[in-house]
Amino acid sequence: MKVNNHLLNDLKPLINTDQVGVVLDTMEELKFSHLPVVDQDRIYMGVICEDDLLEVSDETDTLARHSHLLRSYFITQEANLFDAIKLIGDGNLSLLPVVADDKKYIGYLSTTEIIQDFGRELTFSEPGGMIVLKVPVRDYQLTQIAQIVESEDARIIGLHLSSSQEDDDLIISLKINQIDLSRIIKSFERYNYIILQIFHQSIFDESVADRYEAFMKYINT
Repeated sequence: MKVNNHLLNDLKPLINTDQVGVVLDTMEELKFSHLPVVDQDRIYMGVICEDDLLEVSDETDTLARHSHLLRSYFITQEANLFDAIKLIGDGNLSLLPVVADDKKYIGYLSTTEIIQDFGRELTFSEPGGMIVLKVPVRDYQLTQIAQIVESEDARIIGLHLSSSQEDDDLIISLKINQIDLSRIIKSFERYNYIILQIFHQSIFDESVADRYEAFMKYINT
């Protein structure tokens, strides 16, 4: 998952001699709230944010006069996509500039394009259900979680880890390749896992179960 596989170069970078008003018009036209800025030799200087430029009183000023507004977010084309996504999140960026080893601008990553690309990956495109678990950090064992899922003839096709806001626990979101997770849910409960959320479609729903139980009571009276 290299950055290079998602590199786009259809966008001409801004020059530090461009005027603020022209840059704002360009942002409106391109539908990007961030754009890369380079000098006359195409050396990357930083990324400029629309919100910052809107605070500039004189739109005839050049970007060079407001170089303090430039943010230093960038990534190299040989880096991995996970690092790129972290930078995009840190800066709340609509795009992330990509530079070569000599600091020359060579392209960018589009946040929207990355989301669309991920949406076509197996984790998101294959049908299935989701279980969200809460596990103490000291008890986190991916092998055990996988074994519980696989013991029910299923497999994990996606996993996301995040930290709990209330304590030191991990929040583990599992995408599983089965639509009905009823058996897997019971397996996790047997191992005393805390289940926070479930997204699935039970084949044997509660209304059917209630009617079946009432019928059995009726015929046994």
